Amino acid sequence: MKRALLLALVAASVSIAAAPVTPSSPIVHGGAPPERTGSVIGEGLPLKAYATITPSVHLFGDVLTAKLAVVADTKWVKPADLHVVTRFLPYRPIQLPKVIRLQSGRFEQITYTWKLRCLDYSCVPKAPPNDKYHVFHFSPAKIRYANAYTFDAYWPPVEVISQISPGLAAFIETTNHIKWQTSIAPVAKPTYHLRPTALFWLALALAMALGAVAVVSAGRWYLAVRPRRTSYDQLPGTPLERALAVLRYAHETGDETLQRKAFERVAGELGAERADELTNVARELAWSPRTPEDEEIEQFAVQALEEHA
Repeated sequence: MKRALLLALVAASVSIAAAPVTPSSPIVHGGAPPERTGSVIGEGLPLKAYATITPSVHLFGDVLTAKLAVVADTKWVKPADLHVVTRFLPYRPIQLPKVIRLQSGRFEQITYTWKLRCLDYSCVPKAPPNDKYHVFHFSPAKIRYANAYTFDAYWPPVEVISQISPGLAAFIETTNHIKWQTSIAPVAKPTYHLRPTALFWLALALAMALGAVAVVSAGRWYLAVRPRRTSYDQLPGTPLERALAVLRYAHETGDETLQRKAFERVAGELGAERADELTNVARELAWSPRTPEDEEIEQFAVQALEEHA
């Protein structure tokens, strides 16, 4: 009877151990697959996760280090099928997580490391509830395996302390003004494709070259479109003959202003030798409200040349 009872218990144990595990089977420890033959990790599971944050108490603006270590029994779990989802709001990672993998026999540990910082107003201790410290509780990290099983790793709470000293608190109470300060990590030295000094001189040289081109172009344009005026001294003949030539030209082109100036010039040339009636006629015609006729201009020119000769 004892031998038969022992054989029955062994058979029942073997049948339970050989039962297949499916996603619809009872899930232990937040959804991880239970191991069928036992594991040295413990709790009958092939996966364990440990979450830590240091320092757990820090000043506003300090950098935190969050680490998530996942230990897997590679006999039952493929570490490549693990996927970690984390949220640290209102803190934000300042860089991509660093991943380190360590293998020891059939066990592998994957360690994820994040550097966190919060410089937002939401991370400043303020009342309510308290303007000296504030405690944050992050959402648990979710470890997924093969898109079928999920379990959580819980982060410890983080306490942020205000950087306001007693002296600064007294200053705020007196002046009702806050001086925001925080220490920022050193910024990396900038790199340039072209040095700023060289770029400055290159831009200056280019500006000077373009300015010179603009001046030359403007000068050529002015010389091309400016009105060409005939100088009395460039005309052939005596000064009186040149003045009379300008007078005829002004009368033919209908330039009343030039015609009056030409009469004044003729009067000046005639009056330089002697003041006579012809000189007075030239001045009267220069300021006459009427425009002289063609015959009158020609008769005046002929008479002036005859008397001047």
